[in-house]
Amino acid sequence: MVTDNDEKYTPEEESFDPEGIAALRQKEEEERLNRRIRREIIKIESGESDGAIEEERQRMEEEEAERKAEEERQHRRKRSLLHNLFTGGFLTSDGASRYFWMPIVIAAMCFFCIFLTFLALNADREYRQMEKRVLVLRERAIIFEDRRYSISTREEVNKLLEKHNIELEDLDNDSRVIRE
Repeated sequence: MVTDNDEKYTPEEESFDPEGIAALRQKEEEERLNRRIRREIIKIESGESDGAIEEERQRMEEEEAERKAEEERQHRRKRSLLHNLFTGGFLTSDGASRYFWMPIVIAAMCFFCIFLTFLALNADREYRQMEKRVLVLRERAIIFEDRRYSISTREEVNKLLEKHNIELEDLDNDSRVIRE
């Protein structure tokens, strides 16, 4: 923020006598403050600023009420059991309350480890169930393969052909050759 004092002195003057310039600025600031105080006193004596004083008083009362409400909220929060458990507010020693978060972190890590252990156990259980299902499917596949093989043996084919009254004839080896 640039004030009137900053514009009165050039950088050369300020570099030549910075302490003198600072003293002059301070003196001018004090004079300006004294003029403001005199104006306010005149306003108060003449009764012009009664409304402003009343507004200032109301603003201060509102700020005080707001501050008290904030203190009450802080006090209620500090009385909260959950808040005290997590912050160590119930501890009387400063050193104990400073390191109170460490057991909480350790407890959280233990909970996380237990959670991961149960996830691993559940995954292992599901894997074992899948293995059992695969074993059952393999056994079924072997049984079906045996049935298919038993049906396709020569004896089974002959039995089926006899059942339907069909005779099986062996062809000569040279029967595959096409003669002209």
